[in-house]
Amino acid sequence: MRPIQTLCRVHDVLSDVGYLIGTIGLGSMAAIYCWEVLTRYFLGVATDWANDTFSNLLCVTVFSMVPHATRRGQHIAITLLSELVPKLGPPLAIFTGVFGTLMCLFAGWMSLEENIRQIVDQIVTTQNYPVPQWWMSVFITYGFVGAGLYFLRGLFKSEAVRTRTWITPRAAEG
Repeated sequence: MRPIQTLCRVHDVLSDVGYLIGTIGLGSMAAIYCWEVLTRYFLGVATDWANDTFSNLLCVTVFSMVPHATRRGQHIAITLLSELVPKLGPPLAIFTGVFGTLMCLFAGWMSLEENIRQIVDQIVTTQNYPVPQWWMSVFITYGFVGAGLYFLRGLFKSEAVRTRTWITPRAAEG
């Protein structure tokens, strides 16, 4: 059980790092937006890099936060059936865990294939200052795979797979 526990701890640390990347990205996006407004409307000079950087950071920010949000159970949940028929709660939780695991890992696999294609074909963004697309799209892979692994871990009640975080330690009970 020790290798599984070690892998789970690495997964938790990677999710915490992703959370920090997302937080820094969100702050950077706010600063870029304010800078663009300041330069465009008060100084009369438009930047040619702000929109490109903002859109690239948006992808990185959103998908770097996905594993942490899944770990905390902050993903979208439609609970109508389990609220109307409480007996369906446990089977629906298992179904959701299995389905969430499969769909997220499938999306992560598809995204990984696209990352590899972007690297091999040297595909860049179509912006004022082109950068390799995989620099952003690798975070899509990270987000889906990380979320899929949290759905998988949620299917087991073992102490070895229990989530841990130093970002929100009390809320990491899983």
